[in-house]
Amino acid sequence: MPIDIEVWAAASPNNTLPGFGDPLVNAAESFSRVHPEYRVHFRKVETHVMAETVAEAVVQGNPPDIAEYMYSSTQTALDTRTPAGDPFFVPVQRAIAGRSEILGERVVIQDLMPAVRDYWTVGGDLVAFPSFVATNLLFANKTMLTAAGIERMPVTWQDLEEACAAIAKLPDGPGHGVSWPNYGWVFHQELAGQRALLVNNGNGRSGRATRVLLDSPQMLNYVQWWKRMLEDGHYLPTEELHYFTAMQAFERQEIAFVVSSSAIGRMMSDIATSSGFELTAGQLPRPIEDCSPGGTVAGQALFLARGLPKAKEDGALAFLQHQLNASHAVARMHEPTNPMTSYPITLAAYQKATADDWIDPYPGYGQAIAQITSAERTVASSGPMVGNLNGINIAITEALKDVLLNGADPVARFRAATQEAQEVLDRYNSAVLAYPPRTPADLRAG
Repeated sequence: MPIDIEVWAAASPNNTLPGFGDPLVNAAESFSRVHPEYRVHFRKVETHVMAETVAEAVVQGNPPDIAEYMYSSTQTALDTRTPAGDPFFVPVQRAIAGRSEILGERVVIQDLMPAVRDYWTVGGDLVAFPSFVATNLLFANKTMLTAAGIERMPVTWQDLEEACAAIAKLPDGPGHGVSWPNYGWVFHQELAGQRALLVNNGNGRSGRATRVLLDSPQMLNYVQWWKRMLEDGHYLPTEELHYFTAMQAFERQEIAFVVSSSAIGRMMSDIATSSGFELTAGQLPRPIEDCSPGGTVAGQALFLARGLPKAKEDGALAFLQHQLNASHAVARMHEPTNPMTSYPITLAAYQKATADDWIDPYPGYGQAIAQITSAERTVASSGPMVGNLNGINIAITEALKDVLLNGADPVARFRAATQEAQEVLDRYNSAVLAYPPRTPADLRAG
């Protein structure tokens, strides 16, 4: 009788991206052929409610064996507790216990790309196996850039300002030069590029984060520049300052530049083709050229339930290795049916993506690789590890909205946002640091 392994895989909200997660499903089918003594069952759960859905299942006694969490919910996964107060998930590196292979599947921890491994490493242990990774890029209408005499993609904030000024001089050019979303991940990358932290204790990596740093000089530097870009007429504040409304403005050629995720690079390429212009892309502009491009990655990772029976745990661990073997790691980068394109997760995938015969799945894919691999490896570039990151991000984005749209003073507004976010974090930590510890109430990702 096969041993069943229950995997809860992340799905896009309202299934807006059909095919999202298919590489993981394909890996499960491959695993079952190689290991007929196991059956991998999938349940798709929308990404933003995965943490609370798992927490409810833990209480009810029917949780998954493996669950796929958004990057922003990593600390939340680690803080999910059993009714007795024990951590529900086990760091995968501890479960592997130094083995080089499991059920014939080679252990791939050391094969992970350094920046990817850094994000999902906490307290020296890899806590989960990444299944999808992305970064933010600056996409551009190359046809428009050529008309404006812009010969290279902007590298610095000043470069972007000058490029937008050149676009504004086009006789029939757009009303604005650029747009990008008011979204937490963008702030994380910009802070990392300035070697700045979002929270204390080494961005939550040398100890539990207990204090937020939203009014740091580096954060205010970014916010004030953003405000100036708006005031100078370069930045287009799209509806809700959202990723998709910015992309729609780019599609309508109302702007020449847009910041978006490398994950949807193929979609950006399709937009350019259907709108009749050539697409190009570059790295996320930084304050000065000497700054790191910012290596804070995003994506998803698979967490392993603690205390599974030995045979089931070995099967689950073997599957986690299998889904990142060379063929599956490469498939994540160019599988046509998958609407999202992953950055190389493993060294094998990276070597394939940088080989002479590799054809990028969309313009700018090589820039995504260069941006992440060239970033300094610091606690800043590793990204913040903190509870209820979604709640903290909301405090950031609401403050930025007030600065841009309501004329709020950046210093005063982000000082208030710091207090708001601190209350969010204190409320979260009070549950985890209680005795016995309990799963926090604030679990939604975003």
